[in-house]
Amino acid sequence: MNTLARTTPSAMPSVAQRSRFVGWSAIASGVALVIVGEKPYFPSSLSLLLLLATLVLYLGMIPIARWIAAGVAARDISHGASGVEGANGPGTARIVEIIGIAGVVVAVATAVFALPHWLPAVSAQILDTSSLGVIGIWLLASNVLALGARLFNRVLAVLGVLAGLGWLLAAVVMWVELTAGDLGSLTPTLEGVRTIGGYLAEALYLIWALWLGIWLLVRKRR
Repeated sequence: MNTLARTTPSAMPSVAQRSRFVGWSAIASGVALVIVGEKPYFPSSLSLLLLLATLVLYLGMIPIARWIAAGVAARDISHGASGVEGANGPGTARIVEIIGIAGVVVAVATAVFALPHWLPAVSAQILDTSSLGVIGIWLLASNVLALGARLFNRVLAVLGVLAGLGWLLAAVVMWVELTAGDLGSLTPTLEGVRTIGGYLAEALYLIWALWLGIWLLVRKRR
């Protein structure tokens, strides 16, 4: 008699259920970004609402990161078993996932500690932009992997890559300014590049997250 426990299909969440959860997470993250983008206009009395939106924005990225990593890894294993060349290997997708989750953790911790002013405003800004740079690396790398694995629409993957580049560029410019000190006439130019990169990343991430979320919800109903 085989005493090993067997996992039945009913004991595991279905692929459709996981995709729907990831879809709603992506949509919630995108919508939360719209609220967080209005931060300068929020009165101090609504700081808790702003914190909640910030948490939804970042925490909503974790299911997306896990879904992309699992999908890419599964495609790579399938390609490897079929003898298809060019597979990146499951380890690459997992490393990219860890990078994304690490960026999210730093961003969430920064938001939580900044609310009661446990973090000085300048330090909070540096940590926030740096975490967005790490998240940008995740967006860039994960969408490149998804593009190679044909996990979802090519245009959608390109949008994710560009959004990641925008956040990464903003973080790199910030650190150039911090480490190089006074750059004279270059400072206004760098500030403009950092601002444009940040705004472009936000706009592209909003489109990417909403598109990905709607696609995940709709495709399982067909």
